[in-house]
Amino acid sequence: MLLYSFTITPNNRKVEAFVKHFDLPVDIYHVNFRKGDTKTDEFFAINPMRKVPALVDGDLNLWESNAILTYLAAKFPETSMLPDTIEGRADVDRWLHWQSYHLAPGIGAIKAAKSHDFTEFLPLLEILDKQLEGREYIRGDMSVTDFAIAPYLMTKLTREIDMTDMPNLKGWLTRMENLKGFVETIVKMPPTG
Repeated sequence: MLLYSFTITPNNRKVEAFVKHFDLPVDIYHVNFRKGDTKTDEFFAINPMRKVPALVDGDLNLWESNAILTYLAAKFPETSMLPDTIEGRADVDRWLHWQSYHLAPGIGAIKAAKSHDFTEFLPLLEILDKQLEGREYIRGDMSVTDFAIAPYLMTKLTREIDMTDMPNLKGWLTRMENLKGFVETIVKMPPTG
């Protein structure tokens, strides 16, 4: 199995962190955009969107980070990252869609505006804080939802958010940041000055 990735983005980091946290037998290739790694015909056959992450497993070419996460969790059930019930799977799907359709675009809008005004974004974090009340992880037990959502709150931009009034979210984020997979995929910025 081969994962094409570029650690610096949340979508790539979530998959890499999952692979590294569980020591899954997945080789990781960090693409070089300057050399045009994603512009080749070979890569187009893997992902016609020409984006990463992308996973190759035999004849399967899979793209979209949440699809890759759930595939890996299903392929390696020993991770216990997907629930066994249809209701549990529906709940996982809900949170994965929430991340894709609300959380990620919300962060993207703030970044694009360059204002760093989190006013319209805070209600999303309040939803997470309430969900985490009395829970260690989003669904109670750790699942792919935690890996999918956490990297979006581990960026330079989102670290500016004051989470003082969101103790559940703050505690969860600290737990996630200390997981082996996230420690191993921390983005190391070059020194400034």
